[in-house]
Amino acid sequence: MHTRSLYLLRHAKAESAILQSPDEDRPLSNRGIDDAKKLATKLIKKEIRFDLIITSPAIRAISTAQIISNRLEHKQRFLEVDKKLYQADCTTLLTIASKLHKKIKSVMFVGHNPALEDFVTLIVGESVLMQTCALIELTFEFKHWKDLDKAPLIKMKLLN
Repeated sequence: MHTRSLYLLRHAKAESAILQSPDEDRPLSNRGIDDAKKLATKLIKKEIRFDLIITSPAIRAISTAQIISNRLEHKQRFLEVDKKLYQADCTTLLTIASKLHKKIKSVMFVGHNPALEDFVTLIVGESVLMQTCALIELTFEFKHWKDLDKAPLIKMKLLN
């Protein structure tokens, strides 16, 4: 068995919606940019790294992922955009995770609520609230990501 970590990050605070603009195009607010930078600094101090970061295609999610990825000095090839993360549900998140390569030990999904809260709630068995730029670490023990749905949760930790 191998210890694997799935990190779930709700994108940082975005600008308010504008009627004529698609929701996906909403950029980060100044507070969101600052919050993402602060989170990245915390991750550096805790020496947390990711083998892969997968983000929703929404501008606010991509921007959050890029700020963190750049601060952690990840190579660009370790950052992927997956359109299924936008308006995902628990099944979609589980499907994305279950298709990860067995060499991936630590992955971060950058996405949206209610999918992230619902997924964590499903895994831990109690209601979990995630504010913007909230990062939750879920640690499991299994050999292949395809076994995630059967793996017992070892640890859940809110990292900010």
